[in-house]
Amino acid sequence: MKTVRTILLCCILFAAGCASLRLGRPIPQTALQQIRSGFTTRDDIVALLGMPWRSVPGDGGDIWVYRYLDGRRLSQELVISFCHEERVSAWLYR
Repeated sequence: MKTVRTILLCCILFAAGCASLRLGRPIPQTALQQIRSGFTTRDDIVALLGMPWRSVPGDGGDIWVYRYLDGRRLSQELVISFCHEERVSAWLYR
């Protein structure tokens, strides 16, 4: 019986922990307004948003991914593609 209670308690604590799972930092709208393809540099992006959640090498340059999940309803994702000159070539926010 003690084992059943222990397992039940672990399941309840695990479920409660998952409900408040957070990933990343919120992506502010003010930062998005400052991103301009062809002008904004990697250093500008780091100053605005910090280091990315993930960085992936691409054919034309690196791709940075910023992601925020609050564990409930809010999710944000920003994908930024850089050209070889280390400037933003394109970006997508959803």
